[in-house]
Amino acid sequence: MAVVLPESVKRDFNEAFAEGHPIVVAGVTVDGEPTVSFRGTAQTLGDSSVAFWTRDAAGSTLTTSLETHPVVVLVYSNMAERRFYQFKGRARLNDDPEIDRTVYDNSHPLEQQRDPERKGKAIVVELTSVRGRGIDGPFLLEADD
Repeated sequence: MAVVLPESVKRDFNEAFAEGHPIVVAGVTVDGEPTVSFRGTAQTLGDSSVAFWTRDAAGSTLTTSLETHPVVVLVYSNMAERRFYQFKGRARLNDDPEIDRTVYDNSHPLEQQRDPERKGKAIVVELTSVRGRGIDGPFLLEADD
């Protein structure tokens, strides 16, 4: 069974950039080194996956490493409200134009201005676990293998 994100977690994730809490994405490069980036375009994609936009799919350190190291972690932190989450999953460069359109269109206007010609691509992460502290306290969600 897949991870099913609670509505409150979806809301926090989808509003993270607008509220001053950009999502942090951590992965591993092809050389085995950690890579971390802030993503203002991060958003939920259904109940069990998230996505974000990469403006330079061919030149992105994260994108070029996905075939070798597809597991990524995304972090949301709002310590003032005592809500924080770690999302873990398998990432892939999207190949569906409709998903690219959705991710771009749902991105904050400031982020859209950084790629007005829509040259980028969406990266989709199928979630395997989510842990943290939400409005109802600590929780752990895990997908069945």
